[in-house]
Amino acid sequence: MPKYRHEIKMSINDFDKAVLSSRLSHALKRDKHAGEQGYYLIRSLYFDDYDDTAVTEKLTGVKYREKFRIRTYNNSTEVIRLEKKVKNDGMGYKESASLTEDDCLRIILGEYDFLKNRQEMVCKHLYTKMKTGLFKPKTIVDYTREAYVWEPGRIRITLDSDLRTGIASTDFFNPNLPMARASDASILEIKYDSFLPSHISNLLQLDSRRRAAISKYVLCRSFG
Repeated sequence: MPKYRHEIKMSINDFDKAVLSSRLSHALKRDKHAGEQGYYLIRSLYFDDYDDTAVTEKLTGVKYREKFRIRTYNNSTEVIRLEKKVKNDGMGYKESASLTEDDCLRIILGEYDFLKNRQEMVCKHLYTKMKTGLFKPKTIVDYTREAYVWEPGRIRITLDSDLRTGIASTDFFNPNLPMARASDASILEIKYDSFLPSHISNLLQLDSRRRAAISKYVLCRSFG
């Protein structure tokens, strides 16, 4: 059975982001992938169907939703993940599998039959979706991420900024792909298992911030 986690998202401005970044960097450990700069770059290729169901379900507030994406980090092909993100009434979990660059290119070109022979369920699920002929890659989403962790409670806090979209492009491995800025705001995201300790809540000042139904994919799809 998948293990659901609490997920909270908030839209924040540049001042909020600077304040939170300072507080969190002094109180929590940075994510191990952050590197010397303290942040890393994420590029995702999102999938959707002919009716843009993932967009519609998010906008209309459907409680149970699924999204499929392929993700890379820091413009590198060293680590490539196929992910299925599930949200259910404020809780979420993620399934993932490793891909090669060739795997990704085959999927983008519609040569996805190899997925049905993979052991990971996320691969089999994507194969089933794409087999209809209506489910395909839709758009590329780029952003910069700061991430902090508190290991005792498996708490992960991220600050995502500089959200950009490739509009309708699926040229996933092109480092020079023209990108359009999708939002001036940053996104604060908090994930935790059972509870959020008071010292973490105090760092985030959750009482003064409003939760929001934010989706980086939906923001980017508003461009096409």
